[in-house]
Amino acid sequence: MPAPRQIFVEASNATLAGWDYGNPTAPPMVFLHGLTDLAWSLHPVAERFADRYHVLNFDLRGHGDSSHPGRYTVPHLVSDLRVVVDSLELRRPVLFGHSMGSIVTSTFAGLWPDEPRALVMVEGIGPPPRFGEADPAGRRVIARAMIESLIGDRDRPPMADLETARQRLRKAHPSLTPELVDELAEVGTRPGPDGGVVWKWDPAVREWSAVFDRERFEESWQGITCPTLIVTGGQAWDRWWAPTSAVRPGPGFDGPMRDAERDRRLGLFADVEHHVVDAGHMVHFDRPDDVVRLTADFLGRRLPRPMGRRAQGA
Repeated sequence: MPAPRQIFVEASNATLAGWDYGNPTAPPMVFLHGLTDLAWSLHPVAERFADRYHVLNFDLRGHGDSSHPGRYTVPHLVSDLRVVVDSLELRRPVLFGHSMGSIVTSTFAGLWPDEPRALVMVEGIGPPPRFGEADPAGRRVIARAMIESLIGDRDRPPMADLETARQRLRKAHPSLTPELVDELAEVGTRPGPDGGVVWKWDPAVREWSAVFDRERFEESWQGITCPTLIVTGGQAWDRWWAPTSAVRPGPGFDGPMRDAERDRRLGLFADVEHHVVDAGHMVHFDRPDDVVRLTADFLGRRLPRPMGRRAQGA
């Protein structure tokens, strides 16, 4: 299969970089990655749908080869997806998002419910409730911790070289193949202004977490009408937050209590299927074949069969 070609779309105050996998007469399928990630991390999944769909895999603004305009609110990110769909004339696309990408795609699907043919959300229904967030004093502690976490975020020291980037990827994601480690280190970094290399994401994108608004996202979910597949990492729920008193899950938030909260969120969707995969938050790193299999099976059952063969390995 030919390698994808890089394309660019002009959005509001941002240039969006993406990968076009060809097959333009097939139904469109748009992939969006998570926070501080880049489109190429989804390539092992995206490429396996390129014989059935017109696959488009984009870097969010502030990430990868997209521009870094300094504006990274959810409305900005959703408006970028709106521009991509309109400028490329994508009719009834399948939307696939991981983490932050799922927030963008699900918000889009809730605002324009007649447009997506289907929605796939990988690790997209959010973390467990945080310790203390149910009372005003606890919320103040959380707010202080989030604000303090932003101090100095723009002053990250560069990495010495590509090998340092590779080492960090291997340590953070031991399930990655050596080949993908090399690719992500190469594609995901750029030379630092004073030497070394830095990741291709603007540190300012992390400011989004300081204004995380679960209620707004849940309201969007209730407006979605298309078939929705939600894939969660079985290990991610307990590992999402750093082990600090300000952001960890509430005491005893496991077992039936954890499952009840997850079921409550799933119940906000009109037409949803849910699968748990033995993986962390980066499900497409830990279990890419499972993500492909579940997605291909879901789309094959729920949508009219598109032209082309089944996804490879599905």
